Amino acid sequence: DGTEYVLHVDAQRRPPLAWVNVIANEHFGFLVSESGAAHTWSRNSHEQRLTPWYNDPIRDPHGEALYIRDEASGEFWSPQPGPAPADAAYDVRHGFGYTTWHLRTHGLAHEVVAFVPPHDPVRIARLRLTNEGSTARRLSVFSYQRLVLGTLASDSGRLIVTEHDEAAHMLLARNRVNGDFSAGEVFTAAVGNQATAISWSCDRRSFIGRDGGPAAPHGVAESDTLDGSTGAALDACFALQATYEIPAGGSVECAFLFGEATDRTAAAQLVQRYRRPADIDAGLAAARQFWRDTLTSVQVETPAPAIDLMANGWLLYQVLSCRLWGRAALYQSGGAFGFRDQLQDCAALVYSRPELARVQILLHAAHQFVEGDVLHWWHPPADRGTRTRFSDDLLWLPYIACYYAGVTGDWSVFDESAGFLTAPPLEAGQDEAYLLPTRAGTSGDIYDHCCRAIDRSLTTGAHGLPLMGTGDWNDGMNRVGREGRGESVWLGFFLYTLLADFIPLCERRGDADRAQRYSTHRADLGVALNAGGWDGAWYRRAYYDDGAPLGSAQNLECRIDVLAQAWAVISGAAPPERAVQAMEAVDAQLVDRDAGLIHLLWPAFDCDPHDPGYIKGYVPGIRENGGQYTHGATWALRAFAELGRRDRAAAYLEMLSPISHTSTPERLAVYQVEPYVVVADIYGVAPHLGRGGWTWYTGSAGWMYRVALESVLGVRIEAGTTLVVEPCIPDEWPGFRIRLRLPADGTQYEIAVENPGGQSAQVVSVTADGKAATVEAGAARVELVKDGAQHNVRVVLG
Repeated sequence: DGTEYVLHVDAQRRPPLAWVNVIANEHFGFLVSESGAAHTWSRNSHEQRLTPWYNDPIRDPHGEALYIRDEASGEFWSPQPGPAPADAAYDVRHGFGYTTWHLRTHGLAHEVVAFVPPHDPVRIARLRLTNEGSTARRLSVFSYQRLVLGTLASDSGRLIVTEHDEAAHMLLARNRVNGDFSAGEVFTAAVGNQATAISWSCDRRSFIGRDGGPAAPHGVAESDTLDGSTGAALDACFALQATYEIPAGGSVECAFLFGEATDRTAAAQLVQRYRRPADIDAGLAAARQFWRDTLTSVQVETPAPAIDLMANGWLLYQVLSCRLWGRAALYQSGGAFGFRDQLQDCAALVYSRPELARVQILLHAAHQFVEGDVLHWWHPPADRGTRTRFSDDLLWLPYIACYYAGVTGDWSVFDESAGFLTAPPLEAGQDEAYLLPTRAGTSGDIYDHCCRAIDRSLTTGAHGLPLMGTGDWNDGMNRVGREGRGESVWLGFFLYTLLADFIPLCERRGDADRAQRYSTHRADLGVALNAGGWDGAWYRRAYYDDGAPLGSAQNLECRIDVLAQAWAVISGAAPPERAVQAMEAVDAQLVDRDAGLIHLLWPAFDCDPHDPGYIKGYVPGIRENGGQYTHGATWALRAFAELGRRDRAAAYLEMLSPISHTSTPERLAVYQVEPYVVVADIYGVAPHLGRGGWTWYTGSAGWMYRVALESVLGVRIEAGTTLVVEPCIPDEWPGFRIRLRLPADGTQYEIAVENPGGQSAQVVSVTADGKAATVEAGAARVELVKDGAQHNVRVVLG
């Protein structure tokens, strides 16, 4: 049903790279690969790593591990495929909020499940062992974590002080010189069925051994019990050994808790809360229920499983668990909030958890300077971050706030108050500064915050286009406009789009002077975009400080960039014939159907004498430098849908799905990364053409979700009151179905879209609960009834 990705793993069968799950709640989480290699964090996945983040998808090292030892024979193995795998097959299942491992070996049935409860800062690894033999067994179960309590174990490992709390039956660790995180108490405990004996060690050298490693640690392979070491100046770890007697046919259930609390008392309370097997079962049930409720608000059924499998859970799970909450994955452990990044991510939640999107808008507004610019990114809780000259960051606040209110009808978000920051301004020639801002002592409503962002962005250069600064959306183009004269064509289209949304809000609030000023600027910008922005067959990307164009037919490198073409259409600034021409250029020059990718730009930067920025430091064809940057590719999909290209939009959405990239062994051998989450990038040149890059931690997941729902299937809500259905599906699709549950009261809409004649150009009729509803300009419009009941909508295309 698409809710779990199942891997059958043994010594001969492993994925090409580590395939992980990112499991988190708002303040705590971990990532874990199919091998059981895990990394856990608390509060900030970069600054307060509890265990190491290795960023090694090939070796997949274990900073955390579980082991089982038969006390009669001395044999030991891991109940997960690493670090000491048994000679047997493992069944691994990555699900929403949990991962499980099943194994049968040594006369035992094993089941491990790892998860995080919805609100508590603790990771629970529950192990069930069933003795399938005819004689009793005596087994020891070991849990191990190498402790970091900072950023790197090499920096903080020996600053950690550990102790055993006998009363609470737990181990504690603290790092009192870890700045904003120095007050935390990290803990572990063995809970569940009563063990006959428990021992421990907090000395990694003692547990691993002088020349040992996680595959055969001294404490498991050679010692009867652990040595009980705790204290200061150790190579700190948590190692627990719990011994159990299991009768023939009997079972035992134990669990290892690992988390961080504010103090010793809170840690003891968490251990007590999950001490019994029934408590652990309840925590797992709550986690699974939370994700089930969140991810099933919208469910689609189309003729394309590659779309359905991603849209029905995995995209939104990637957005919330990884991007918004964890802010970490195997290829990046950022920990910080990006101003533009998490604002775009939260937009995908408006149909299922709109309150989380609202909170995100308010959070970002509180990270704006008095002058209107913003922190490019910041680390909670102290909010250290970077002040930059990026030109687009600040504009995402009004853009996403308008989108949120336009869908939910919650215009009161603009009346909410948020404070401003203050810090020394950037000096002449200074591109950015890493700093700790202070609260300015002044605040404004969100409307004021948005206006300051827009007012600061109404800049123009020689061609009447916005100044690019040290980067617009593409941070790698950080030297195109570094001297203050370079202009961004893409930013012009983005600002043109934003002003169209914001001007009616100004009028709604009686701010007529601002509405007029913005309208005048928008009109002038439209003229400039179609004068200096047009290259003759597509739109340029930018102008360098010296006036040379970028993204032009006269360039040897980066002749065309997908962003400018896509947003020329999305913004509505391009005349119809130019919009079609621009996207035809994308189709001809940037789409590689054989490799299943859409290049961000082409050809890649390599030898051009102009210096666009650090993007040129990437190998040609990799990441932003000519590979597929999936974030931009989703905007191309939206543009094709806006043009009504039914032969392109759904087909390219299906093409970009990781399901399609891994549908055969041959495709998987090329793509290599996880089939169940979206990649940030796909390599665009041989010998790695089609290879998946950075997975999980990418803003493309939220945009792919929105494009699938709003652009291809054409389902959206306006002002919280009207359901709009305006599909852009291929003529050969017989139709599709969507189940939409409104978050406020659970009212459910069953939407059936039918294409009986094989002509899906427009909506020709719509009924709601058997009664005719409105068709306007080829789109169905149904007034929403919010009564907690089920309603049926039938849409016919023709």
